[in-house]
Amino acid sequence: MAHNNPHHAPGWSGFLLALLGIAGCLIAFTGLAVTLALLRVDGRKTWGNYAIGPGILPIDLAATATGFQLR
Repeated sequence: MAHNNPHHAPGWSGFLLALLGIAGCLIAFTGLAVTLALLRVDGRKTWGNYAIGPGILPIDLAATATGFQLR
């Protein structure tokens, strides 16, 4: 359990959470780019063309919310 003790150094937790938030944002942009690229592909489209990008969305939103501790 984490305690808010002013006499104890915070360590790396703040930096690592910010890094997780930034990584979540990068994954969100990647998911958007993958979705747009797969929708522009000519030829027969399978269910994967429509599921990969939106499937990445909950992962990146969870990482971003955890990293930036959005409430």
